[in-house]
Amino acid sequence: MKFLTDENIATSVYKSLLEEGFDVKDIKAENFHGASDKEVLELANKEKRIIITHDKDFANVLNQKVKHKGIILLRFRLQLPKMVSVTLIKLLKSKIKGKLENSVTIVSEDEIKIHKG
Repeated sequence: MKFLTDENIATSVYKSLLEEGFDVKDIKAENFHGASDKEVLELANKEKRIIITHDKDFANVLNQKVKHKGIILLRFRLQLPKMVSVTLIKLLKSKIKGKLENSVTIVSEDEIKIHKG
């Protein structure tokens, strides 16, 4: 599985994923600052990457039938990078990681909801 961190994801989260051996690119490192959601989706689709974001607008792909490889939407009350990193790495190493592709997965401190389609 390959991932693309949106510009609202802390650099420390991106680096934590790299350190754990995940194939991840950071939108900021790709010089895509200020890219629209559509441009981020296009890049992720082109490279077959799952988007990791805090931007709830990406949940709209559920209603719009937009093509995507997968979206992980992080919705923490306190978006502390350390907490985000720990929770995200735990998810990506769990048994349910296979369900992340072609899904919109909403992750909070309390629960994980996976929406296919």
